[in-house]
Amino acid sequence: MANRPSAWILRTRGLGFRTALAVNLVMFAGIAAFIAFDYLRETRQRINEKMTTLDDEAMTLHQALGPLADLDPARAQALVDRVCARMSDETSPGHHIVAETDDRVLQSRAHRRNSDEIVQAIRTAASLPERRASYAGEDLVTGVHQEGGVTVYVAEQLENIRQEVREQIVYRSFAVVLFGVVLTVAVNVVVQRFVVRPLRRLVRTIDAIRAGKLGTQVESFGSDELDRLSSAVNEMSQALAEDARRRHFVLEKARRVQENLLPPPNQPVPGLTMAAVHRPAEAVAGDFYDLIALPDGSVVCCVADVVGHGVPAAMLAAILKVLFLAAAEADSDPGQVIRRVNSRFTTVALDGDFASLVVVRWQPDCCTLSYASAGHEPSLLLGGNSAPTSLGATGPLLGLAEGDLWETMSVQAPPGTMLVCLTDGVPDAMDRDGQPFGRDRLGKVIASIGNLPPAELLGTLESAVRQHLGDTPPTDDCTLVVMRFDAQTV
Repeated sequence: MANRPSAWILRTRGLGFRTALAVNLVMFAGIAAFIAFDYLRETRQRINEKMTTLDDEAMTLHQALGPLADLDPARAQALVDRVCARMSDETSPGHHIVAETDDRVLQSRAHRRNSDEIVQAIRTAASLPERRASYAGEDLVTGVHQEGGVTVYVAEQLENIRQEVREQIVYRSFAVVLFGVVLTVAVNVVVQRFVVRPLRRLVRTIDAIRAGKLGTQVESFGSDELDRLSSAVNEMSQALAEDARRRHFVLEKARRVQENLLPPPNQPVPGLTMAAVHRPAEAVAGDFYDLIALPDGSVVCCVADVVGHGVPAAMLAAILKVLFLAAAEADSDPGQVIRRVNSRFTTVALDGDFASLVVVRWQPDCCTLSYASAGHEPSLLLGGNSAPTSLGATGPLLGLAEGDLWETMSVQAPPGTMLVCLTDGVPDAMDRDGQPFGRDRLGKVIASIGNLPPAELLGTLESAVRQHLGDTPPTDDCTLVVMRFDAQTV
């Protein structure tokens, strides 16, 4: 839960957010490009218009001046000043007039801009195709008329033109942006309506299928592409549902077959009281137990655990059941029974298939318990008020090698002695924090119970394991067998 992305991150990764972001970015990038292009185009057009106006003014002034050489210098200067003074800095900022011949230069003094530097800047601008130059940090545009050896220049700053253009662009941009916003909202609504919402419905359907609601269907969207996608999802969902039904039927039958392999729960055995629980982690288990009463009055019991769980382990467990029955009929010694089982198990099992097996034989006439263990979880022998005795492995796992020997061990088991056999699914049961139930906890629970009947002892052990698991599902098969050895009745 701590590593789950936040809701904001999930939204930013969604198709709706990314589509809206892409549409909005493209739309506003297009609007920005249009505004920039419109500003440059309008500015260029207004400057060209201003150049034409300045050219006309220069031509008119040229005609008024006439031959500059024949005009009184004072009258010529007064004319230039008077014309320039009519242009205010508000309507024509930086307006300046220069008239010159080869040996004479007149420039307006009305706005006190007259200087050699501005004359040079105006000449430079007139010589360039774009008719522009810089003076005192400002851009100038120049109109020119040359005729009869007299050249008249009329210059003006561009800032006023650009300011007017910017004001017009602002109003125009507002309308464009408003149109763009309306268009963007319309596109987003269309994308949400015809793309994002249908895809979200498809995602919810797929999530439902993933959660186990097989067979869930999604309705048509009225779009060829999305309808083809929804049809594929519906067919997949239906196929998964059919497959799940078939699998459930097969597993249920396998579960019943496996239950039939176990001994009857109330099977009467002279001199022995037994209680057992067999809980697969899945529908079927790789664990099994069995109990056989022999003609000599002894009882042979086994508990097996195939490595792994599920159907493959259950198939091997069924094979072990048959091998155990055949071996126990041929020899009652636990070590020999395991040896016979292993010799056949190694011929039918695949490489890497292993199993553990414990076989015990109870002889009531001499109160002797013989046992052999092929790498199985230690059994616990309870007698009187003493601590439980652990009966560990007497040889390797089944399937490791052919011909191994498993030693048979014997202990005294007077009437009232109890034996707890189990698979490793009991001590390995993990709680939500990953902590196993453990052998030490198992021994303490058994030691604290006291001398209870097998069914009550089994119920207490199972309750302790379930309490440790809590709401965590088991990850391995679990088998518990509790036997109490009583005096044989005649």
